[in-house]
Amino acid sequence: METSALRDPAAPAAPEPGNLTPLARAVAIFVRPSQAWVGLRDRAQWWLPMLVVLVVAVLGSVLIYQRAQLPTMLQAMEDQVANGQMTAEQVQRIEDFYGSPAGVAVTVGAGTVWIAVLTFLMALLVWFGVGFVLGSPFRYRHALEVTTWSSLVTLPPTALTMVLAWIRQSLRGLHVGFGILLPEVDPPSKLLTSLGVFLDWIGPFGIWHVAVAVLGAAYLSGAPRKSVAWVLGALYVAAGLFAAGLTALMARGA
Repeated sequence: METSALRDPAAPAAPEPGNLTPLARAVAIFVRPSQAWVGLRDRAQWWLPMLVVLVVAVLGSVLIYQRAQLPTMLQAMEDQVANGQMTAEQVQRIEDFYGSPAGVAVTVGAGTVWIAVLTFLMALLVWFGVGFVLGSPFRYRHALEVTTWSSLVTLPPTALTMVLAWIRQSLRGLHVGFGILLPEVDPPSKLLTSLGVFLDWIGPFGIWHVAVAVLGAAYLSGAPRKSVAWVLGALYVAAGLFAAGLTALMARGA
């Protein structure tokens, strides 16, 4: 009878062995990403990496705002003045506002909110791909864990972008992916701007990001890695095409 009880398939599964501290998990994301997800099935920690990414984004934006971000905005407005789309007086009023502490707060705050919203949207996409397309037992909270912890690998390209923006004193034509292969045109055209967004999206850092997310989603859902890679890879490319198209709609130029 004891043997029968031990073999009973209805017996509850043993709890997931081991756990990682947040610091150890963050290190594992970079050095052994396949082992960085232990303990996340039953314990929520998604807000920790999200907070780190937001803090880095805020500090980086404040650091380069006056040196690169604001000059890039003003340069775009000067192009509109040259095309007759704006007047010099309008540009001066905008410069006065965005050069003030209130303007800095509005710009940095809006960027921070956008990053947070994008994180939840990307988690929804991961949840859809793994939980619905593959039909795996995968909760939205698990998708948040995958999205936020894998986003830690975006910190190196973010830091690189900040350094290059500081050196160049502009964000125009700045790429840290395959977009660097495009020719520089001043002012940039809609086609080159949107193409640069997509090429950066699928560049080495983007591939790294997707690979880490695939490992996390496969671990937390139990789905085969190959299937997860196909689904998340396709959704990532589709999201990149959408981002490029949106950029083309919003960008000014020929």
